[in-house]
Amino acid sequence: MTKQHWMGVIVGILFTGAVHAQVGRLEWHKGITLPAMQDGKKHIGLAGPIAGVTGDCLLIAGGANFPHLPPWEGGTKEIQKEVFIYRKEGAGLRLAAQDSLSVAVAYAASLSLPDGLLVIGGETTDGKTAACRLINYDSYAKKITVLDFPNLPFPLANMGAVAHGNKLFVAGGETPDAVSDQVLQLDLENLEKGWVCIGKLPYAVSHLQLLSNSPNDLYLLGGRKAHSERPSRLYHELWCSTDNGITWSKRTDIPFSAAAGTACVLPDQGIWLLSADRGNTFHQVEALIFDAKKETNPLQRQKLIDAKNKLQINHPGFGRAIWRYDLHSDKWNRMGDLPSNGPVTTTAVVWDDMIILPSGEIKAGVRTPEVLVATFSNK
Repeated sequence: MTKQHWMGVIVGILFTGAVHAQVGRLEWHKGITLPAMQDGKKHIGLAGPIAGVTGDCLLIAGGANFPHLPPWEGGTKEIQKEVFIYRKEGAGLRLAAQDSLSVAVAYAASLSLPDGLLVIGGETTDGKTAACRLINYDSYAKKITVLDFPNLPFPLANMGAVAHGNKLFVAGGETPDAVSDQVLQLDLENLEKGWVCIGKLPYAVSHLQLLSNSPNDLYLLGGRKAHSERPSRLYHELWCSTDNGITWSKRTDIPFSAAAGTACVLPDQGIWLLSADRGNTFHQVEALIFDAKKETNPLQRQKLIDAKNKLQINHPGFGRAIWRYDLHSDKWNRMGDLPSNGPVTTTAVVWDDMIILPSGEIKAGVRTPEVLVATFSNK
């Protein structure tokens, strides 16, 4: 073997090691739990909460839960309006204040902007909404302030949303009677123009992740599409747009179906998928619900309902596995585990080097009051 060849091998090894060293890691810290509810009972957690950063505070607000009985016992879902304000304390969080929203909302999109936390659409007690509002926290009054923002062109919930440069993007989501395939854009430098449709997704989808490798690309991950007469379709696809959401190209699929998950882009040029509903129990429950609706024999219908309830009660959770997609190599790799069961139907908040998973759903109809906290660093 020539000297030149040996030098090439050594350089290759060093380069490979340098690329590997660029992959970051998450260090999980002792989490916190949401404060007691207004009736004094321990908090049971929230699905679809508002979550993000305004100024030097983290806000967790709204969301929905079953405060009295679980759904399989006839419990009713309620949308909440409480606001919890946190400040950083070392590698953790400290509750600084509490307040309330004027309108209870859940399943909205939350975007942390320089001027505040933008809440886009969502679901209220009156149904899905097109309203968009900018929330700020007044540290002197220890109260939130709310400003109206341009409304969406139609009511929408459980969509993907991301800030990309000076533009905001919303993709997919649930309308009052369908699932959307539209990509909407709002120019922060031209708010008078309002939200405009600039393109379409490869398919209609809700409960997706929309991320940005700013200032370059948009990424669409997973999601699901509900059907009126058959179980939902869950997606494992990953798509990329290099022209601000107008056209989309397919990348390497997620190794599993991934709906209602939490994901974020971190400085190691990786998309970190921290949790997702892979759909196994979800599909079984949906199938039993559809069968029960079609069943005319009351005894057989009750058997199907009982089987559905049993599945929900014994739901195994959404797992703890963390996966990372490398934006350069176009590959997915397992990156360890969460410290507890992964929450879905919540938002992964990136706050400097801190990653926060605020509450969420950990089993069918079951929320967690836990707020998971990690710090990101390069190896």
